[in-house]
Amino acid sequence: MPPETKTINIDEASELARLLSEADARPLRLTSGAASYRVFREDTLAKTDPAAFNATVDRLAGSWSAEDAEAAIAYIYKAREEGSRPLSRFLN
Repeated sequence: MPPETKTINIDEASELARLLSEADARPLRLTSGAASYRVFREDTLAKTDPAAFNATVDRLAGSWSAEDAEAAIAYIYKAREEGSRPLSRFLN
């Protein structure tokens, strides 16, 4: 289970808030040394439209064929067998 997301409140009048408003149009990439972070807007106050949600579920239901599902399952099993982490981390 992923760790809980930490929330940091930013003053709406700050320079940082102004810069973050650019994430309304597209994700931002912040870098610090070798680390890179993607920032995108998440509208936490959005109203959920049950009818639109149901329409989307109805539209997507059955969009995967049995072959698609089998291919996805095979990919997952192959990745588990091959491993997804470099061994060098464990050999030191």
